[in-house]
Amino acid sequence: MSGRDGAPGDDPPAGDPADGDPSNDANPAEGEGVDDWDETVAEWESEVDEWEGDPSGDASDADGDADTHGDAGNGTAADAASDDDVDPAIDRDPDLTPDDADRVPKVVSAGHINWDVTIHVDSLPEPDGETRIDRLEQSGGGSAANVAVGLVDLGGQSVVYGSVGGDESGALALRELASAGVDPGQVLVDADEPTSVKYVIVDGGGELLMLANDGANESFSAAGLDRDTLAAADHLHLTGQQPETAAALATAAAEAGATRSFDPGRRVADREFDAALHASDVLFVNDREADALDAATDVDPWEPDDRVVAIKLGDEGATVRTPHGSVSHPGFDADPVDTTGAGDAFAAGFLAAALREPEITGDGFSHDPRDYQVPILVGNACGAVATESVTARTDLSWDRVRERMGESPETDLLIEVRA
Repeated sequence: MSGRDGAPGDDPPAGDPADGDPSNDANPAEGEGVDDWDETVAEWESEVDEWEGDPSGDASDADGDADTHGDAGNGTAADAASDDDVDPAIDRDPDLTPDDADRVPKVVSAGHINWDVTIHVDSLPEPDGETRIDRLEQSGGGSAANVAVGLVDLGGQSVVYGSVGGDESGALALRELASAGVDPGQVLVDADEPTSVKYVIVDGGGELLMLANDGANESFSAAGLDRDTLAAADHLHLTGQQPETAAALATAAAEAGATRSFDPGRRVADREFDAALHASDVLFVNDREADALDAATDVDPWEPDDRVVAIKLGDEGATVRTPHGSVSHPGFDADPVDTTGAGDAFAAGFLAAALREPEITGDGFSHDPRDYQVPILVGNACGAVATESVTARTDLSWDRVRERMGESPETDLLIEVRA
């Protein structure tokens, strides 16, 4: 499974796609003595083996593109060699030591906070039928809450903003968030509404369906978030909520100097999210949501012109699209038992990796696709881990991320830089 330009005050070098001028997208490999794509890939494979601690040097060839929709990264590395738009200057020495970094990002995650009841069955019954419950679990859920917990697991600081009802389910959800290290102090308790409870039914193949009541999960408004809390944050992550609330929060975050990301969820085409979409630096969608967004709005997730879009492709990994190019990765092998929350785990991993790097987020999010090599790998690793866990909450850690990365070669990263 699977959030532009340099740090404040830094002028991007000439020819760097991060300078915001596509006409300057020269090949950064020129002058480095790299004139053969296969040789470049082989050298990077060797570096990845060392990075993963595998001295055998055994890595697969770089032909596994996750992109199933369009042009970016489509085909084999040999095909890419014939395309003048493909930039071979991929990172020879990816850094995966965020727990040693000085920068600890603080994120406000705003949106749904639920209580989940997860029911595992071998298969769904036919109408008027019956099936046996193999396992039943209760836990905290909700996309905003899931991302907040994942970011804390990966060394960040999280404040969650949303609303719950004044009932036992709400109290349990808040207690679980606090126990995970998330600050729930901004959460609105609506005594007149029940907490949203989501019933997640998972079949033997890990596929799911959901039953939910709205309850109190959209009772909160932008006005209820303490502005000092937002001003102290590095980033605002928005998930499903009232469109006017999302727009107001994104605008307030921009005024406070925080970067913004938005994962609108499956209702993206049914709600008027245009203002929040345009106020966000990074969008998280799956491929179906990307198509719906493309059809219903003026935002083209597959060929964005002013933002970064991370498109989750399920068991085919993910692709990150930017105005200057794309980077794709086919994902990691997993034995799924429950795909609930896998997209939230991807977002948490992606943001945890990106937000610690000033060159990516120092002045908005970079539009250079090469900057997202590590974030897409971390996001895919977190998403794969999540599918092998029961319930929407997954215990993420950098050790688990590294372990998952060690099980699959990363040479299938393909980068295309558009002129």
